[in-house]
Amino acid sequence: MTKEFLDAKARQPFEFYAAYYPPIYAGKKALTIEDLIDGLRKVDGFSVFYHVFHPVFSSHVIPYDLHNDFAFWIRDELHDPSLAYRVSDVEAVEPKTVEQVREDIINILEESDNKNKGKPFHFNTCRPVVFDTGIRAHSIGELIDILSNITMRSIVYHLVFRRVMGYAETNDFSAWLIREFQADKVAQSISMLDPQTYNSEEKLRSDILSTLEKVIFS
Repeated sequence: MTKEFLDAKARQPFEFYAAYYPPIYAGKKALTIEDLIDGLRKVDGFSVFYHVFHPVFSSHVIPYDLHNDFAFWIRDELHDPSLAYRVSDVEAVEPKTVEQVREDIINILEESDNKNKGKPFHFNTCRPVVFDTGIRAHSIGELIDILSNITMRSIVYHLVFRRVMGYAETNDFSAWLIREFQADKVAQSISMLDPQTYNSEEKLRSDILSTLEKVIFS
């Protein structure tokens, strides 16, 4: 890709949507690893999405070295930091879906012999509220400019939510770059970002922009 692609017009603009994920109690709680496995098998995909990915799109604070609610609870309530870090390090890079992430976490938990009991882990789920921001990008240059300022709720919706929940095979940014500009290299670079490793919204935004600029200006 060269710089002239920055201003080339797309046939169809990129339409920015965004979403809120208001939590709803899922009706299940866990006191032990066995309970956590049972809950993970029974809750819906929105619940797994909420507990694994919401640190990146909310002000919820978990320890910087852990990446999801399950890991946080295992370390602080079941006093098993080794298991917590294994659960925290589960990958969610494309093409993994939330169901594959669920299965990976269950497989790790099933290998544990931890019998401790802690304060309950309450499973939440969510029902996403999706809305059109009215913002459109007609070129890659405009896409970069908008990504620099738009709400992270929009970036996470397009980069993470639709793909991990199975509404799209790849993230929306990569799909648009390939469809409109045949920009496979930059699209692939964005696809390699693993949302599970982020608990900072702005770090994710920064990495998307640096990934775009690195490929375009290299």
